Amino acid sequence: MNANDAFLATLRHEKFVPDRIDAFAGVEASVKYGDVRVSPGVQLSVEQTASMPDLEWPLREKGSGVYAVLMFDPDAPSRSTSRGLCWLHWAVGNISGLDFARGVEIVPYAGPTPPKGSGPHRYVLVVYQQSEELSVRQLDRPRFDPLRFAHSHSLEPVAANFFVTEND
Repeated sequence: MNANDAFLATLRHEKFVPDRIDAFAGVEASVKYGDVRVSPGVQLSVEQTASMPDLEWPLREKGSGVYAVLMFDPDAPSRSTSRGLCWLHWAVGNISGLDFARGVEIVPYAGPTPPKGSGPHRYVLVVYQQSEELSVRQLDRPRFDPLRFAHSHSLEPVAANFFVTEND
C-alpha cells in the first residue's frame, strides 16, 4: 500500500469519504500552522490553530486551475451529539493556482474552538477544483453540509487533510 492509498484508507475510516467528501483519488494537502506540519489526525492545540494555516496541493492543470478550500468540523457540537452537519470554519473560492491572495474569502477563517469538555473534534480541510467561478457571497457556519455544497457548485475534491483539537 503506497502513501496515497493509506491516506485514502484513513479518510474512509474516519467516514469523511463518502459522508463529507465524495470518493476521490485525491492526495494529502500540505497544511502548516506556523512551523507545525499537519499529518492526518495529528493532535493540535487551540492556540496552535488560531491563525490561518499555510496550505498547498499539487496543481492539476499545468500550474493553474481554479480551486476552492473548505475547513469544517464534523463533530460539532460533539462527536456523540453531531447530527450529520458540520460547523464551517473557513471557505475560500476562486483561487487561481495556489494564489490565495487572488481568491475570494467567502467565510473568514475562525480557528477551532470546540466547547470545553466536548471531547476531541476533527477539523477537515478539503481542496476542490472548480469547474466555473463561484458566485457565493455568504455561507452560514452552523449546520453546514460540505457534500451538498460541493455537489451544488460542481466542485471536485482533489486534496484533503485533517487534524484533531480538544478543549479540556
